[in-house]
Amino acid sequence: MRAHMPLFGENVKRSAAHAAATLSLLAAAGCMQRVEDTPAYQAACHGPPLHGAAAFEQAQVDGYSINRVYDCIDKASYEAVVAQKAQNEAANTPQAIAQREAEWAQQKADAAAQRERDEWQRERDAEREARELEQAASLPLPAVDVNRASESEIAAVVSIGAESAHQIVAERRSRPFDSWIDLTRRVASLGTAQTVTNASICGLTVNGKSFAGAPPNARMAAMLKQKYAASSRDGR
Repeated sequence: MRAHMPLFGENVKRSAAHAAATLSLLAAAGCMQRVEDTPAYQAACHGPPLHGAAAFEQAQVDGYSINRVYDCIDKASYEAVVAQKAQNEAANTPQAIAQREAEWAQQKADAAAQRERDEWQRERDAEREARELEQAASLPLPAVDVNRASESEIAAVVSIGAESAHQIVAERRSRPFDSWIDLTRRVASLGTAQTVTNASICGLTVNGKSFAGAPPNARMAAMLKQKYAASSRDGR
């Protein structure tokens, strides 16, 4: 038994040497490759893996996302941060700042010029409306009687309109209106004092009579016409 002990020791030594040689060969062949050297890691990550809570926190403070598979800075987020930094730097060069200031100055100048054009147009519109008012005030105001005028003539009276004119004509077919009170009771859209007052000022009559206290007035009729036209343009 003792004669075999040296042989056993030699076998153990040879096995250990063989194992070490095998590990060396495997490492040289890439079987012991570090994870950060793998193509998958390099495609997903920027830099080495992060170690410790402080490294993770700092990466997030810097604007990076963390790849939880490899515990590294996500490569796409790193490239996005780099691109944003480059964009910010380009936007704050002296040339870029000067260009923005020139553009702002041009915008201010354009806005001022537009305000001047708008003001000029408002003045021209006011002058035109004043001329139209004077012209309308100088013309006789035709009387439009609800019992005799056509539907289109009634509709043309300021504050009446097509719908009310249609109702007036439909009602008078059954029987004529005998007074303003009768008119306002039978035509719902003429139920307010302001509406009938404006209509009377603009020439509407019932059996030749104006609404009490609102005789026809060419100047006021022209002003009301302008008011209603402006409201229609503004969508009110």
